[in-house]
Amino acid sequence: MRGRNLMKVIGMTVIATTLVLTGCGNEETKKKDTEKQTKTVKEQDKKVKIESNEGKPQHEQVITVNMPPEAEYINSQTLEVYEQDLKKYNNTSQLITDNSITLLIGDYCYYDPVWDALECSVVIVNGTDTRIEDLSFQVSIENKSMPEMKFLDNGVPELTNSQIGNFQPNTAVPMVLAFAEENPKDKEENGIEIDTKNITIKLKNIQYKSVE
Repeated sequence: MRGRNLMKVIGMTVIATTLVLTGCGNEETKKKDTEKQTKTVKEQDKKVKIESNEGKPQHEQVITVNMPPEAEYINSQTLEVYEQDLKKYNNTSQLITDNSITLLIGDYCYYDPVWDALECSVVIVNGTDTRIEDLSFQVSIENKSMPEMKFLDNGVPELTNSQIGNFQPNTAVPMVLAFAEENPKDKEENGIEIDTKNITIKLKNIQYKSVE
């Protein structure tokens, strides 16, 4: 042990000193073990679950939109959508939900008849007071301009670091979400551009890890 190397004496002094230092070492080890266990419990408690944002208080907040790391290798069309939404929302004041995740609708929304799906761009805002990881959530969407068409919820699995990067408080990242049509029917082959003013989205089953 470290204490035993600090001094060397003869006879009973050596024995007494060794016993005392050994006792102190045991107490120090126990203390470290306790601290380690406490830290582990705290880390487990950092997993946050939010059932819904419905009815929760909101506030105005200036947000910073960052490109996700994956922007370096995504296709040019998606990158253009990301850049468009970044320009729209970066350094602007937005109404976001207190201590939760907020989705802001971007400028891109398109119905693809090939896949019978609605694709819309969003900006994901971290409205909490900590950095977050392992974010997942469920999104429902409604297109007021085409009320006869119903779309399934999009259950977004845990987002990776390449998708959201270093997700700090009051920052945001762009993303494109797809929603499959519930009962697709034969339609015209041409796609339809949707005015995002007619789009409403609801966020629920939000889960993430809060990182101090």
